[in-house]
Amino acid sequence: MDNSISHFGSVLKKLRNAQQLSQEALAYRCSRHPSYISLMERNIKKPSLDTIIALAIGLEMKASEMLMEVEQHTENKWSKDDSDNQD
Repeated sequence: MDNSISHFGSVLKKLRNAQQLSQEALAYRCSRHPSYISLMERNIKKPSLDTIIALAIGLEMKASEMLMEVEQHTENKWSKDDSDNQD
């Protein structure tokens, strides 16, 4: 089971909406296609590390802050035991 970024899309959408950005505006800021933003927000596509960094820059935050939001998402049920078993 891939829990690593299973809720990335909903967090991305939340962060984008918090800044009142359209998908098009965010796509322009991070040099990605608006349809790719949509696919990520719907958890159809998973972003690469380069894309996570570009999205963070587009959202004017650090990539680590963005990933912390994903990690703290209420639907993620990670425990220390789960983290220890992922290599």
